[in-house]
Order: sequence, then structure tokens, then C-alpha cells
Amino acid sequence: MRGSTPTVLAFGVVVLLLISLASLSRLSAPPQYPAPSGAPSSLASCQSSLSAASQSAAAALSAADRAAEALEALRAREKALQGALGAAPCPDCPGCPPPEQVPPAQVLPAQVPPPAPCPDLPSAPAVAARRRYLTVGIPTVPRDEDHLGATVESWMRQLPAKKEDPLYDRVVLLVMNMMPGTDHRWFDEARRKYAAPHPKHMYIQFASNDNPTKDPKPDARDEGDGNHPGYRVRKQTRDIAALLKFAAGTGDAEFYLFTEDDMELCPHALLATQHMLTKAELYRPDFMSIRASYGMNGIFIRSRDVPAFADYLLEHQERRPPDHLVVEWFAGEKPQSAALKAGRAHMAFRYNILHHLGVVSTLRAAKSKAFPKCYEELGEPTLFEVEAFNFRACPDDDVWPCDGVEAGDRTVGIGWGDMCAGELCYNPNNPNKPK
Repeated sequence: MRGSTPTVLAFGVVVLLLISLASLSRLSAPPQYPAPSGAPSSLASCQSSLSAASQSAAAALSAADRAAEALEALRAREKALQGALGAAPCPDCPGCPPPEQVPPAQVLPAQVPPPAPCPDLPSAPAVAARRRYLTVGIPTVPRDEDHLGATVESWMRQLPAKKEDPLYDRVVLLVMNMMPGTDHRWFDEARRKYAAPHPKHMYIQFASNDNPTKDPKPDARDEGDGNHPGYRVRKQTRDIAALLKFAAGTGDAEFYLFTEDDMELCPHALLATQHMLTKAELYRPDFMSIRASYGMNGIFIRSRDVPAFADYLLEHQERRPPDHLVVEWFAGEKPQSAALKAGRAHMAFRYNILHHLGVVSTLRAAKSKAFPKCYEELGEPTLFEVEAFNFRACPDDDVWPCDGVEAGDRTVGIGWGDMCAGELCYNPNNPNKPK
């Protein structure tokens, strides 16, 4: 029993000390001697007794001092042993009193001053979710070939997979089936293919035009021509308006892009798009639109203008086809569209960024001899003069208009066609290039 030995020894020393003190008390009392008889021997005997008593008292005092020193040593040893045992009472000695302890709360305030309170720090600003950069509207109808799959995949190949990329999760393809209830297997296959857990499922949404707007001429089956829409083209105009209205309800974005389900994104065209839009905002900070392809494709507008243009299409669907109405709208050719434009610039990119699949235009039934290839320059007669790139005004640039820009902000055009190889790409040195 490690804790019992010092306590027993201390108890023995205490007993010895008490005995010594009792002896001293007897010695301090006056001795009771018999009446002197006058004999000298009695005096000598008394003196001898006193001397012996003094010696005994001195020895007792010395023993008491040694006992006190031993007791102090034992107390110190006991404290050391208790510290080694964690200041816990001896488990084998239930009668041992617990060690003397001082609660920390009674000691620390006097010995260690409390820490100074931390100063109020400004709270970190809330991190807002990044705004969507681009919404890509893709109306689709059943076809014999899977043009829709090729179109969507051309975007998916270029959309970033890494969260560190500035465009990560900031582009959305809105694919709308304009003929629900029919056998559109390519739409169904794309929806299955790009559903979660596909690594890029967040870049695409699927919808159906379940409540199409009625034709203002419901009984007409007029064919129309290139400048006057028949009933089929009027339906396409309403389909585009339906997709615009749907896009307006899916969340705010900077830009909206018109394209179709048979228009592939050219190689590196997502990078070209970033370059083009950044440069356009530098040249004309509040530009209204920029053209980067032909037909009803490759037209970028501000998302805030989407609802107004949807209404414009529905209002004028009988008068002109949609690819004419959009030019009339962003060029401000009519009083109504001029008021909507409000003096903002419409712009043009020098090169085509979309590749047409097949040989028949969505808006024109007749076969086309040739469509512009990837990064072919976009001038007349492919586009109207008012929307085409002006090569004379900006001969060394790739964004028009380019005037009024400070010298430090002006940059020459990039040869995007030099980064594009293969049959999709325009090659000015190719003798068989499209005329």
C-alpha cells in the first residue's frame, strides 16, 4: 500500500511528540521534596535530582525538534506521492482524508488576468452565386438523322469540366421539343444520355412546347415565299417565341444565343465567343446584339431583351419570317424596333462560328448550294448589308464597329481559322472552297 506508509510514520512521530510534551509538563511543575533535616546528604541528593531533570528536559526538547522535522519531511513526501498518484485518495485507505485542493476558479483570476476581448471584426461579405453567362436556345423537331445529338455534343466537348474554369456551370443549353406527342427519338435519347450522373448534366435542360400559341390564320395552309411567311414558317416563329419565354423564366443570364438543332458549334468556338463578347463590351459597353453566323443562328442578344423580342415576333409573324424580323428588330429599322433599341449598337463578328448539318435549311425547304463553313468571313450576300461585317471600316479587326475606341483598347483580329482544321473549316487556300 504505497500511500499508507508515510501516514503511519507520521502518526508514530506525533505520539512520540505528545509523550515528550507530557514529560516536559511534569518537569515544569515545582518538585515536592521532604522537609530538610539539615543533613548535607539531602542537599546533595536534591542537587543531583535537579541536574538529572534538566538533562531529561533538554533531551525531550531535542527529541521534539527532531520529531517536528521528521513530521515536516513526511508531509512533504506525502504531498509528492499524492502528486505522482494524480492527487487522488489512496484506494486502499478509505479513511485517508482527500488532499487539500484549491478550486482553479479561486486561483486563476488572482494569478492570471483574463484575456482581453477580441475586437469586433468586419464580417466577410456574402459570396453571391455567379450569374449565368450564356443561355443557348435550341428548338428541335423530329428528323431522320440525329442532328440534335451532334449539335449538343459539339457544345459538351467544349464546355469546361473543371470548377476553376470561369465558364464552369455558367452556360445552359435549353432544348425544347416543338412537336411533343410525336416520335422524337433523338430528343428522348439526348435527355437520357445527358441526365445525371453525366459529368456535364448541369449544362443542359430539356422542355416541351406543350401549350403552343395559335396561328392568327388557323385555317390557312399558305406556302408563302422567302420574304412572306406561310403557315409552316409562322409556326417556327411562334416556336422561337415560346422558347424565348421559357428561357426568360429559367434564371437571369448575361446573353442569349439563337441557334437550331442542326447547327454544330465550330472547333474552339466557345473560346471565340468569349473573345467576341468581351471585345464587343469593350468597344460598345451597352451593345444590343452581335451576329456570328447566318439565318436564325449565331445571334447573341442581351437576356433582358428576350421578353420584348418574343412579343415582337408574335406580333409580326404574318409580315416577315423570323430571320428577317430579328434584323429589323436589332437594327431598329421600324419605329417600334427603334424605340426598343434606344440607340444601342448592333455589332458583327467577322467569322462564322456554327456549322450547318445537312443540305436543307430549317426555314427554307429548297436545298442550298453551300453554307458558310467554320470561320468563313460573314459578309454580303450571306447577310444583309445592315448586319454584315464591314471590312472597309475594320480591315484588321474581327469585331465591327471598331471606331471610337481608344488606342490602348483596340486590338487586331485573331486568325481563328488558323486554329481550325478539317472539312468543317474554311481554308482560303483551298481551291475547292465555297464561293
